[in-house]
Amino acid sequence: MLTLKIENERVESIFLNEFHSNREKFFEFIQNSYDKMKNNTNHDDLNININTLQELSMSKTWDNDNDKAWDEL
Repeated sequence: MLTLKIENERVESIFLNEFHSNREKFFEFIQNSYDKMKNNTNHDDLNININTLQELSMSKTWDNDNDKAWDEL
């Protein structure tokens, strides 16, 4: 059992007016929002890792001593 005391007027207003004081819907919304946030964070981390790997790969290609002929072009 969870007892929740809302001390933020804006959150309280959302709970009362948008969720009509329905705790189940309110907690479901919080859980869904948290899951979306987690998924977005993981997705952002994946993009950062892919970008880092791409940059590393490109820098190795550009700094390769074996392709100096291409550098002169």
